[in-house]
Amino acid sequence: MTEQETVRWLSRAYWLRLKIERMQEHRRENAMLIEGAKGIDYAKEMIRGGTPTTLEDAVLRLVDLDAKLAAEIQRYSVMVDEITAVIRSVEDERLATLLYLRYVKGERMERIACEMGYVWRHIMRLHRRALAAVCKILSAPKQDVIECHPLDMI
Repeated sequence: MTEQETVRWLSRAYWLRLKIERMQEHRRENAMLIEGAKGIDYAKEMIRGGTPTTLEDAVLRLVDLDAKLAAEIQRYSVMVDEITAVIRSVEDERLATLLYLRYVKGERMERIACEMGYVWRHIMRLHRRALAAVCKILSAPKQDVIECHPLDMI
């Protein structure tokens, strides 16, 4: 796995979080449509052009968006757990902290440098080391896990 592939793997949660935020904004807009949607008064003159948004259409769109949003949030949660588990596997605590701040919390490198008490250039060096450590973890062959029942140990 290359350094760029490692960054892409770690950045997945960030991009999914942005997608979720866009979906939440879209949901808010649809909720406002519901508040503003009114039934059609057929006694009045018909509206020409475009398709009027009925309350039923807006509610159905909102329900659909809620289902999609819940699925994406669940996917995000699993993804963050997976990324966090790999970051915890990094032995050097400084590198693990840097990775967590950058890829889980989404902090900028300048802010991480200030928070950790290093200059930006040193943070970039540590970041390269951290990426190499993650690459090594992700490239390592998976070990088979043998589960034992607690009574088997007696």
